[in-house]
Amino acid sequence: MNAFQKNVPDQTFETLNRHGEFTRLAVSPGIINKHYTPAQFQKIAEVAGEKGAIKYSASYSILVSIPTSAVTEAMQALREVGLYVAPSGPIIAMKACDFCDGEKMEAAPITEQLYHALEGIEVPARVRVNINGCASACYNAVYDDIGLVYQQESFDVYLGAVPMGAKAQAGMLFAKKVGVEHIEDFLLQMMNLYKEHARPNEPFFKFYRRTKSTEYWELVKKSIN
Repeated sequence: MNAFQKNVPDQTFETLNRHGEFTRLAVSPGIINKHYTPAQFQKIAEVAGEKGAIKYSASYSILVSIPTSAVTEAMQALREVGLYVAPSGPIIAMKACDFCDGEKMEAAPITEQLYHALEGIEVPARVRVNINGCASACYNAVYDDIGLVYQQESFDVYLGAVPMGAKAQAGMLFAKKVGVEHIEDFLLQMMNLYKEHARPNEPFFKFYRRTKSTEYWELVKKSIN
Protein backbone atom coordinates (compact mmCIF):
# COMPACT_ATOMS: atom_id res chain seq x y z
CA MET A 1 0.00 0.00 0.00
CA ASN A 2 2.99 2.33 0.50
CA ALA A 3 4.54 1.86 -2.95
CA PHE A 4 2.84 4.92 -4.45
CA GLN A 5 1.85 6.79 -1.33
CA LYS A 6 4.35 9.64 -1.77
CA ASN A 7 5.77 10.05 -5.26
CA VAL A 8 7.26 13.56 -4.96
CA PRO A 9 9.97 14.02 -2.28
CA ASP A 10 10.08 17.19 -0.19
CA GLN A 11 13.85 17.44 0.13
CA THR A 12 15.49 17.03 -3.25
CA PHE A 13 19.01 18.36 -3.85
CA GLU A 14 17.50 21.20 -5.87
CA THR A 15 14.97 22.23 -3.23
CA LEU A 16 17.58 22.08 -0.46
CA ASN A 17 19.82 24.48 -2.37
CA ARG A 18 17.03 27.04 -2.56
CA HIS A 19 17.45 27.59 1.16
CA GLY A 20 21.22 27.21 1.55
CA GLU A 21 24.36 25.71 0.05
CA PHE A 22 24.35 21.91 0.04
CA THR A 23 26.78 19.28 -1.19
CA ARG A 24 25.88 15.73 -2.21
CA LEU A 25 28.16 12.85 -1.23
CA ALA A 26 28.07 9.44 -2.95
CA VAL A 27 28.52 6.85 -0.20
CA SER A 28 28.93 3.07 -0.41
CA PRO A 29 30.49 0.20 1.57
CA GLY A 30 33.32 0.02 -0.99
CA ILE A 31 34.13 -0.69 -4.63
CA ILE A 32 33.29 -4.43 -4.40
CA ASN A 33 31.38 -4.80 -1.12
CA LYS A 34 27.70 -3.89 -1.49
CA HIS A 35 26.55 -4.75 2.08
CA TYR A 36 25.97 -2.01 4.66
CA THR A 37 26.06 -2.62 8.40
CA PRO A 38 23.37 -1.23 10.73
CA ALA A 39 26.03 1.05 12.27
CA GLN A 40 26.83 2.47 8.85
CA PHE A 41 23.17 3.22 8.16
CA GLN A 42 22.93 4.88 11.56
CA LYS A 43 25.94 7.06 10.74
CA ILE A 44 24.47 8.05 7.36
CA ALA A 45 21.24 9.10 9.09
CA GLU A 46 23.19 10.99 11.73
CA VAL A 47 25.25 12.86 9.12
CA ALA A 48 22.17 13.82 7.10
CA GLY A 49 20.28 14.93 10.22
CA GLU A 50 17.11 16.98 10.01
CA LYS A 51 18.53 19.43 7.46
CA GLY A 52 19.86 16.98 4.89
CA ALA A 53 18.46 14.28 2.64
CA ILE A 54 19.23 10.67 1.68
CA LYS A 55 18.60 9.13 -1.73
CA TYR A 56 19.60 5.84 -3.33
CA SER A 57 21.10 5.97 -6.80
CA ALA A 58 21.52 3.69 -9.79
CA SER A 59 25.30 3.66 -9.36
CA TYR A 60 25.58 1.32 -6.33
CA SER A 61 25.69 4.17 -3.81
CA ILE A 62 23.59 6.27 -1.47
CA LEU A 63 23.53 10.02 -2.07
CA VAL A 64 23.70 12.07 1.12
CA SER A 65 22.92 15.80 0.82
CA ILE A 66 24.35 17.91 3.65
CA PRO A 67 25.19 21.58 4.23
CA THR A 68 28.43 22.38 2.42
CA SER A 69 29.87 23.86 5.61
CA ALA A 70 29.77 20.40 7.22
CA VAL A 71 31.33 18.38 4.39
CA THR A 72 34.80 17.84 5.88
CA GLU A 73 33.47 16.58 9.22
CA ALA A 74 30.83 14.45 7.50
CA MET A 75 33.33 12.71 5.23
CA GLN A 76 35.56 11.91 8.19
CA ALA A 77 32.63 10.50 10.20
CA LEU A 78 31.48 8.32 7.30
CA ARG A 79 34.96 6.97 6.68
CA GLU A 80 35.43 6.15 10.36
CA VAL A 81 32.64 3.54 10.11
CA GLY A 82 34.21 1.98 7.01
CA LEU A 83 32.21 3.75 4.31
CA TYR A 84 33.68 4.82 0.99
CA VAL A 85 32.95 8.38 -0.14
CA ALA A 86 33.40 8.62 -3.90
CA PRO A 87 35.27 11.67 -5.18
CA SER A 88 33.38 14.07 -7.43
CA GLY A 89 34.35 16.03 -10.52
CA PRO A 90 35.84 15.24 -13.97
CA ILE A 91 37.93 12.25 -12.93
CA ILE A 92 38.23 8.52 -13.53
CA ALA A 93 35.76 6.84 -11.16
CA MET A 94 35.77 3.10 -10.45
CA LYS A 95 32.78 0.77 -10.16
CA ALA A 96 32.67 -3.01 -9.83
CA CYS A 97 30.29 -5.89 -9.33
CA ASP A 98 30.11 -7.72 -5.99
CA PHE A 99 31.97 -10.77 -7.39
CA CYS A 100 28.99 -12.97 -6.51
CA ASP A 101 29.04 -11.72 -2.90
CA GLY A 102 32.66 -12.75 -2.59
CA GLU A 103 32.34 -16.24 -4.04
CA LYS A 104 34.27 -15.40 -7.25
CA MET A 105 37.15 -13.20 -6.14
CA GLU A 106 39.67 -14.04 -8.87
CA ALA A 107 39.54 -10.50 -10.28
CA ALA A 108 39.65 -8.72 -6.90
CA PRO A 109 43.45 -8.18 -6.77
CA ILE A 110 43.63 -6.61 -10.23
CA THR A 111 40.55 -4.52 -9.44
CA GLU A 112 42.33 -3.09 -6.41
CA GLN A 113 45.46 -2.47 -8.49
CA LEU A 114 43.44 -0.58 -11.10
CA TYR A 115 41.71 1.44 -8.40
CA HIS A 116 45.02 2.69 -7.01
CA ALA A 117 46.36 3.40 -10.51
CA LEU A 118 43.32 5.16 -12.00
CA GLU A 119 40.91 6.51 -9.39
CA GLY A 120 40.97 10.29 -9.25
CA ILE A 121 42.98 10.99 -12.43
CA GLU A 122 41.63 14.20 -13.98
CA VAL A 123 40.12 13.86 -17.46
CA PRO A 124 38.01 16.14 -19.72
CA ALA A 125 34.74 14.70 -18.35
CA ARG A 126 34.00 12.08 -15.69
CA VAL A 127 34.86 8.55 -16.89
CA ARG A 128 33.22 5.54 -15.23
CA VAL A 129 35.26 2.35 -15.37
CA ASN A 130 33.07 -0.66 -14.51
CA ILE A 131 34.73 -4.01 -13.72
CA ASN A 132 32.69 -7.21 -13.71
CA GLY A 133 34.31 -10.37 -12.37
CA CYS A 134 32.92 -12.97 -14.79
CA ALA A 135 31.32 -13.33 -18.21
CA SER A 136 27.81 -12.92 -16.78
CA ALA A 137 28.57 -9.18 -16.42
CA CYS A 138 25.41 -8.83 -14.32
CA TYR A 139 26.42 -5.36 -13.09
CA ASN A 140 26.16 -4.06 -16.66
CA ALA A 141 29.81 -3.24 -17.33
CA VAL A 142 29.06 -2.78 -21.03
CA TYR A 143 26.78 0.18 -20.24
CA ASP A 144 29.50 2.33 -18.69
CA ASP A 145 32.21 4.43 -20.36
CA ILE A 146 34.75 1.64 -20.10
CA GLY A 147 33.50 -1.86 -19.36
CA LEU A 148 35.91 -4.58 -18.28
CA VAL A 149 34.62 -8.16 -18.23
CA TYR A 150 37.00 -10.62 -16.58
CA GLN A 151 37.61 -14.12 -17.96
CA GLN A 152 40.55 -16.41 -17.19
CA GLU A 153 43.27 -13.91 -16.27
CA SER A 154 42.19 -11.43 -18.94
CA PHE A 155 39.59 -8.79 -19.74
CA ASP A 156 37.29 -8.11 -22.65
CA VAL A 157 37.20 -4.31 -23.00
CA TYR A 158 34.09 -2.43 -24.12
CA LEU A 159 34.09 1.26 -25.05
CA GLY A 160 31.66 3.95 -26.12
CA ALA A 161 28.42 3.06 -24.32
CA VAL A 162 25.69 5.71 -24.50
CA PRO A 163 24.50 5.47 -20.88
CA MET A 164 21.10 7.13 -21.10
CA GLY A 165 18.54 8.81 -23.33
CA ALA A 166 16.51 7.66 -26.31
CA LYS A 167 19.69 6.51 -28.07
CA ALA A 168 21.14 4.59 -25.12
CA GLN A 169 23.14 1.56 -26.17
CA ALA A 170 25.82 -0.81 -24.93
CA GLY A 171 29.48 -0.21 -25.57
CA MET A 172 31.34 -1.82 -28.45
CA LEU A 173 33.83 -4.63 -27.96
CA PHE A 174 37.19 -2.90 -28.40
CA ALA A 175 39.65 -5.63 -27.41
CA LYS A 176 39.40 -9.27 -26.32
CA LYS A 177 41.49 -11.06 -23.72
CA VAL A 178 43.72 -8.23 -22.57
CA GLY A 179 45.91 -9.93 -19.97
CA VAL A 180 45.80 -8.75 -16.37
CA GLU A 181 49.50 -7.88 -16.68
CA HIS A 182 48.71 -5.42 -19.50
CA ILE A 183 45.35 -3.94 -18.51
CA GLU A 184 46.63 -1.06 -16.35
CA ASP A 185 48.93 0.29 -19.08
CA PHE A 186 46.19 -0.36 -21.66
CA LEU A 187 43.73 1.85 -19.79
CA LEU A 188 46.29 4.56 -19.06
CA GLN A 189 47.10 4.77 -22.77
CA MET A 190 43.41 5.30 -23.56
CA MET A 191 43.07 7.98 -20.91
CA ASN A 192 46.13 9.78 -22.25
CA LEU A 193 44.53 9.80 -25.71
CA TYR A 194 41.33 11.15 -24.21
CA LYS A 195 43.14 13.94 -22.39
CA GLU A 196 45.20 14.84 -25.46
CA HIS A 197 42.55 14.74 -28.19
CA ALA A 198 39.16 15.35 -26.56
CA ARG A 199 37.27 18.59 -26.97
CA PRO A 200 36.58 20.62 -23.81
CA ASN A 201 34.12 18.75 -21.55
CA GLU A 202 33.54 16.09 -24.25
CA PRO A 203 32.05 12.90 -22.72
CA PHE A 204 34.13 9.80 -23.28
CA PHE A 205 31.52 8.03 -25.42
CA LYS A 206 31.31 11.00 -27.79
CA PHE A 207 35.08 11.22 -27.97
CA TYR A 208 35.46 7.53 -28.76
CA ARG A 209 32.72 7.46 -31.36
CA ARG A 210 34.17 10.56 -33.03
CA THR A 211 37.74 9.25 -33.14
CA LYS A 212 37.45 5.44 -33.24
CA SER A 213 38.68 5.21 -36.83
CA THR A 214 41.88 7.12 -36.13
CA GLU A 215 45.24 5.36 -36.16
CA TYR A 216 46.05 5.93 -32.51
CA TRP A 217 43.34 3.53 -31.34
CA GLU A 218 44.89 0.77 -33.43
CA LEU A 219 48.27 1.54 -31.87
CA VAL A 220 46.72 1.01 -28.42
CA LYS A 221 45.47 -2.43 -29.49
CA LYS A 222 48.85 -3.38 -30.94
CA SER A 223 50.60 -2.39 -27.72
CA ILE A 224 49.36 -5.56 -26.01
CA ASN A 225 50.47 -7.97 -28.73
